[in-house]
Amino acid sequence: MGDNGASSPPFHRRWVFTGSHHFNDLPNVRWSSYLVSLRTLELPPFTLAETRLLLSQPLEHARGPEAQAAVAVFGSGFWGADGMDRIHAKAGGWPHLVQLLASTVVDLCNTLGLDRATPAVLDAALPKAVVSGDSVLAELLLYRSDEHPAAWPYLSAFRTQDTQPPPPDAALRLTLKRHLLVQEAPGGHWTLRVPLMQRWLHERT
Repeated sequence: MGDNGASSPPFHRRWVFTGSHHFNDLPNVRWSSYLVSLRTLELPPFTLAETRLLLSQPLEHARGPEAQAAVAVFGSGFWGADGMDRIHAKAGGWPHLVQLLASTVVDLCNTLGLDRATPAVLDAALPKAVVSGDSVLAELLLYRSDEHPAAWPYLSAFRTQDTQPPPPDAALRLTLKRHLLVQEAPGGHWTLRVPLMQRWLHERT
């Protein structure tokens, strides 16, 4: 751009990057030396208490009449005795997957004309959520990801086994842990953190 001679006022830009990558993954330059106040904020999965709060008090602070009506309908009673806990466990606390399962349950209840989620509805929601969440689950499990060439071969092995030894490659171990995909099982082996992810491997790959 040309300079018209006028002085430009100072300004600040705030950039927000989301995802599981690290700035060290960016090539060519040391970005941390170009940015002021570079910070990494780790957003962990929901705790059980946070999942219960989301599902039992949706739109709690919204003031519109439609939102207030939703708050009245989707209280803790809507999900049944242990429905919220089951959703949390199957989703591993992942916020997007918690909402995916919950919205699938709501859709099924609407289709069946039910005012409460039954255990049978929760069971039926799992295969439907795997289909509707296919793209998201594929991305979370690094399907065709170029972040580490061995990530998908290692993760896809959980299709046929519940546990396997940690990979010998230290960079791969770090990648899988950083993406919150695995956890240690008895005997030192690893297993997938999220049951819904393993179901996706079984049914969609």
